[in-house]
Amino acid sequence: MNAITILVSALCLALLQFSVRADSAHAFWFLPSAPITRFQSTMVVPSTPGGGLHAVWPGLENESEGFVFQSVLSDSNGAGSWTFFVEYCCNPNYVYTPIKVYPGDSITSTFSLDNGLWTDAWSLAPGAIGSANGQIPQTGSSSNSFSNEGALTRGLLAIELKNEGTWDFGPVLWTDISVTASTTSPWCASGYGTTALNYQISGGVQSSSDSSTTCTYQSLQFIGPS
Repeated sequence: MNAITILVSALCLALLQFSVRADSAHAFWFLPSAPITRFQSTMVVPSTPGGGLHAVWPGLENESEGFVFQSVLSDSNGAGSWTFFVEYCCNPNYVYTPIKVYPGDSITSTFSLDNGLWTDAWSLAPGAIGSANGQIPQTGSSSNSFSNEGALTRGLLAIELKNEGTWDFGPVLWTDISVTASTTSPWCASGYGTTALNYQISGGVQSSSDSSTTCTYQSLQFIGPS
């Protein structure tokens, strides 16, 4: 199955709080062809979007394409502002209490597997706008074994648009990206795919230890739709 086919099926299931499928999606996939054990990225909150519904998120999907674990930036809690929450969908399903965030804030999400338990540990560093509005550094985490979902084998960075929402909030910058998978096969240079996305990526450094390989990327910028 190619990356585009995977994306279409996956994003139909990554429902966020929208309850129905996105009208359009733009995404970058990490595809090591092996179970992922750690996935970290830092997202800089983009400008506030206009009308419609918008979501930007990193996440992990399982082999059957029926489950996603994600850190979501969304305006579904009120037009003209961003909120952040952790979610997994759809069985089990959970949504962490949303917190208000501001353009320029940085959100680091680290998905990690330890002794059968998945954790999404996140941290928020305020930017200039956030600091001016009283934003403070915050941290949190959410954990679950997802025992019925199998291995999480696909990492993605995605934008979803709904209710006539458009990509009207400018570029999205991701930094300090690393993906660790249970394989020693080299995959950093070619183990990814995109859908409807113009992007610029730097890095792709590979390191191996025992039975795992980590690919590190300095930055990835979503420039706009293709």
